[in-house]
Amino acid sequence: MIQVYIDQQRSGTQRRNFRIKLYFGFAFILLLAILLIYTLLYSPIFQIREFEIAGATRLTDEDILRILQPIVLHSKWDNFLGKSNILAWSGRDLNVSQTALAAAGVSRDWLHQSINVSVQERERLAIWCDAHDFCYWIDSEGFSFEEAPKTEGSLIVTIYDPHTELAKGRQVIEKRFVRNLVKLIAGISQLHFPIKKVTFERELQELHVETYAGPDILFSIRFDPELNLISLQVLQEKIGMKGIQYIDLRVENRMYYKNS
Repeated sequence: MIQVYIDQQRSGTQRRNFRIKLYFGFAFILLLAILLIYTLLYSPIFQIREFEIAGATRLTDEDILRILQPIVLHSKWDNFLGKSNILAWSGRDLNVSQTALAAAGVSRDWLHQSINVSVQERERLAIWCDAHDFCYWIDSEGFSFEEAPKTEGSLIVTIYDPHTELAKGRQVIEKRFVRNLVKLIAGISQLHFPIKKVTFERELQELHVETYAGPDILFSIRFDPELNLISLQVLQEKIGMKGIQYIDLRVENRMYYKNS
């Protein structure tokens, strides 16, 4: 009986010692975890001192960071670290397809604790307004990418599409017609017409240009408008637009016009 009691006592002591070691082990691991979290979140070692942004001409640094932050910090881990943590700004391919940026790259400078951002801004070709008067900038690929103000005049071409609901990130016309549209917008801008309004007739794939104290001009985006634009320029230079009611350029390599 004495031997059994001694064995039970020794076994109880061993279990108690094991629990103490286990508690100390858990406490040590917890302390390490707290120290690691504190180091990651609050230590100045991982805090960003500066954002260096190159390539921007129109957008401010704040605009660019506002665009990139939700794209770069998209995971739970990144958001846990926070926008001021250099570990969260990993240098990976960035999908900026629905933003005012055409391209963007991010790299980390560990020595200076800074983030280097290189960007290419998306070209603002024209403004496109839908049936509800929601307006977006479009680029040379025909994509709507940023909200835009309603404007009038020929400095910035604004196209009204009265039968369509537009959303950011969508192509405003079929891809096969984009090149023709880009040429027409460039041609209209270069001719410096006193534009009142430009309307897109989607069913016919046509642009109707209303001018102040001048003719209405009808274009088609179904074909390359280059020769038609040249003809329009020649007409403008030789006889001017005074006394012309409308000019019809909806037939390839043909121009029709009607005097008032």
